[in-house]
Amino acid sequence: MLDINNAEKQFKEYLKNFDTENEKNKLKIVHTYGVVKASEYIARDLNLSEEDIFLAKLIALLHDIGRFKQIKLYDNFIDNMENNDHADYGVKILFEENLIRKFIEDDKYDDIIYKAIFNHNKYKIEEGLNEKELLHAKLVRDADKTDNFRVKEIEKFEAIFDTEVTEDVLEKQTISENIYNDFMSSKVILRADRKTHMDMWVSYIAFIFDYNFTSGLKYLYENDYINRLVNRVDYKNIDTRQKMENIRQHAIKYIEDRLRMEV
Repeated sequence: MLDINNAEKQFKEYLKNFDTENEKNKLKIVHTYGVVKASEYIARDLNLSEEDIFLAKLIALLHDIGRFKQIKLYDNFIDNMENNDHADYGVKILFEENLIRKFIEDDKYDDIIYKAIFNHNKYKIEEGLNEKELLHAKLVRDADKTDNFRVKEIEKFEAIFDTEVTEDVLEKQTISENIYNDFMSSKVILRADRKTHMDMWVSYIAFIFDYNFTSGLKYLYENDYINRLVNRVDYKNIDTRQKMENIRQHAIKYIEDRLRMEV
């Protein structure tokens, strides 16, 4: 039986193992439900079946389940692909510990769920997935990015950057030239290339260049997220202010062009 209400009930039971008043846990709990919402929007916009809509919402519900173990062990969101990766934790918790059966009785979807969660945070999706596995791997990645725009708009900068940086510090920083050039060339920005917190801020907006489906971009456009993120910071540095205005215009045009191509 495909019952998302039971899955959400079991998720709340699982969270009892953790300190839900911890700010990092609270952020990820709200984010989880935001990704569920975005997943349903994308799935319905793609005219997927009710079965696939359920799977999209279930995968979204479980995609960050490994975050809570990561926070408990390390008190951060830093993924180290050797021994500290929240997607790896997630699939181990669900499938090696067999927690997945609490969320869905039928095991015929296990490969789809496993591969979507495992791949949701990787630099790129692994090769060899079948059509259905690839669909849901792409969908949850888009939904995850989509809710991250909401997170970046409303959360404290200390939580976003996982450091003590404040808005006063951020608004005086500059954007590295290579980061700016990559953005204006419509490129995803690599974590290793970022030098300042403003570089990180720009890299979050650059998520738009890594969408698999235009549905997520449509959601961002309808909710004016580019303007909302650019407008959040009062840029004191003149060069940064001008670059952010250029970034705003380039991002909006990029999304409009992508959406126009789908008409």
